[in-house]
Amino acid sequence: MNYEGVIEQSFVGLKELVESGEEIIGYIYPHAPLELFMAHGFTPSLIRALPGVSGGFEESLQTFACSYIRNLYSQRTNGQFLNLAGLLFPGNTCDSLQNLGDVWRVRFPDDRVFRLTYPVTRYSQDDSTTKFLAEEIRLLSETISNAFNRPFLSESYERAVELVNDFRSSTQFLYCARVVNPKIIPYAEIVRFVRTFLTAPTISSVSVVKDAAASVRTTADKLGILDTIEAVRKAITIGDYTGVKLPDDLETPRIVIAGGMVEPQAIATLINDMPDMSDSVIVLDLLSFGFKTVFTESPSKSDDPYLAMAQSVLTAPGEPTHEGLSYRMDALKGLLSNLSIQGLIVCEQSFCDPDQFEAPSIERAASELGVKTVRIPLDPELSDRGRIETRIQTFLETLE
Repeated sequence: MNYEGVIEQSFVGLKELVESGEEIIGYIYPHAPLELFMAHGFTPSLIRALPGVSGGFEESLQTFACSYIRNLYSQRTNGQFLNLAGLLFPGNTCDSLQNLGDVWRVRFPDDRVFRLTYPVTRYSQDDSTTKFLAEEIRLLSETISNAFNRPFLSESYERAVELVNDFRSSTQFLYCARVVNPKIIPYAEIVRFVRTFLTAPTISSVSVVKDAAASVRTTADKLGILDTIEAVRKAITIGDYTGVKLPDDLETPRIVIAGGMVEPQAIATLINDMPDMSDSVIVLDLLSFGFKTVFTESPSKSDDPYLAMAQSVLTAPGEPTHEGLSYRMDALKGLLSNLSIQGLIVCEQSFCDPDQFEAPSIERAASELGVKTVRIPLDPELSDRGRIETRIQTFLETLE
């Protein structure tokens, strides 16, 4: 299925929910407490940039606004958003997102706009970081409750925790299965599951992922690689790869996709459309809309749900707002050196400062291990697709 087809399919379930009377709260930063919205009786939906969106409506935005932010703003101005009960913006993550939330309140005063402010680090001696985020989530909960007269329901929260945990557990297994055998399930199929769930996190969207994981588990058992898959999953979860021993007959090249808020489906489509190439070369992605969301821990059962949600959000791996640069680069080195990676594609969202600033450090870390890298600037519209495909194809050929 092409990129546009995946997008259309993921929105079908959301449109059906809206038509049936479900109320949707959209969120833009992918590391949001989904369980909170569900506990208040709303369906959370990740708002994404879309290809083919007409621009020209960005006169209110600052010059540093990235292509992703401009796309979101143009969607709303074009009337391409579904009817949302509310929209959650992040605070303290990047200047562009902060600015967009401020402009949105002024430009669209009838929209219910909320904000969740994140800490600058997830590390503190006295757990003050976690406590800060827990208090911010609690305040957000009170704001939602007052705005809609919908209280936080413990039963709904517990069901939401189970739903999100089922999704992450199954998807983590699929991700790790591809690390061991990238042909066991197409990368495009996994990221389609992820997009569908994040667009409309329902029981049916989770059931599809669970069925796929069960099928892959059966295949992996027959191939004798089930224990290796579980070892990879444990290694990624705890960040220690000493217990991982991959098969000796791995097909090459094996590449990793790094970057921030970049669409995994777009990358899969680019590679699958290349002659004599398939997404089986992608061993793993480290993207916010893929790996970073999938390998975030689900909230633990706790007497304080807000603290549990804060602890969960802060486990998102590789997030610049949550981890120090040296920590992220050490984690990257551990992954590259122990998972037999030959190449790293660094995707840079056009005009995104976090992506641009981090890319040199990623290149340096990979170079120290002898892993080749290529940087690919792109935007949600893939406006320079021909050049992007050429650079990726040339890079893959050098690895072969």
